[in-house]
Amino acid sequence: MSAFALKLIALVSMVCDHTAVVLLPGSLLYGPMRAFGRMAFLLYAFLLAEGFRHTRSAKRYALRLAGMGLLSTIPYCFTINKFFALSVRLRLLNICFTLSCGVLLMMLLQWEIPRPQGRGRLLGLLPLLLILPVFLQFGVWELTELTAILLLMGGVGLLLGDKLPQRGQKLTFWACKTAAMLLLYQLLHEWTGIELEYSYTALLLFALLWLCRNKGQSAAVLALTALWMYPPAVSPLETLFALLSAVLVLLYNGRRGPSDHRLFYWAYPAHLSILWAMGALLGNPL
Repeated sequence: MSAFALKLIALVSMVCDHTAVVLLPGSLLYGPMRAFGRMAFLLYAFLLAEGFRHTRSAKRYALRLAGMGLLSTIPYCFTINKFFALSVRLRLLNICFTLSCGVLLMMLLQWEIPRPQGRGRLLGLLPLLLILPVFLQFGVWELTELTAILLLMGGVGLLLGDKLPQRGQKLTFWACKTAAMLLLYQLLHEWTGIELEYSYTALLLFALLWLCRNKGQSAAVLALTALWMYPPAVSPLETLFALLSAVLVLLYNGRRGPSDHRLFYWAYPAHLSILWAMGALLGNPL
């Protein structure tokens, strides 16, 4: 299965999900169509990691996604986010911005930092000293606990320095950078109310996929994320379709497939605009 085929499946899954939200709330098809849509983000996250590894310019990659996000903002406000006040809608950013931030995170993770030597290893105290302020600022909840674990990993790794194997040293910098991105996102959310679609879960997933070096590892990460995001006790059907994304990744052959000619970039604002128009014709409130 090529990247083109995975993109097509993700696109169909996303359109079904959004169609249910905008046009079919309360219908018998609503639940199954939304469950089918659980594949979309997980597949797009995997494809983003693959695209990052092969792109000629990560900066242009991030800018293209952000541009599509800006173009989609108005139709997104009046379709997926139509249930919120307008002031809230504008602060809930669509998936293109989430994917763009994913590219920025991978750029940060790829950035090589000189390994601290001698007294420079005492820099490891900084992540450790940040753990308490993080709990005092954000309280005890999932993101705080995850960030604290990453800071602990990074701080201990920096203090150990060359005593760690090379793989351990790379994991140290990965933990520090991922923690920094999560803290930056949470502070931005606290100060401005801006929130990415799929929130911090998306950023953590991007960071984990960046570590993966084969489709088996990526599929395992997607499966664990699927179980975390869509627990079987809440909706077994959603869990099933979310786990299907991991199966599809295992079928990926590493090939790009037919050239999409930006089809999948423009499909996002286009389908939202069509759903907006259809909803207006059916008399849906704005």
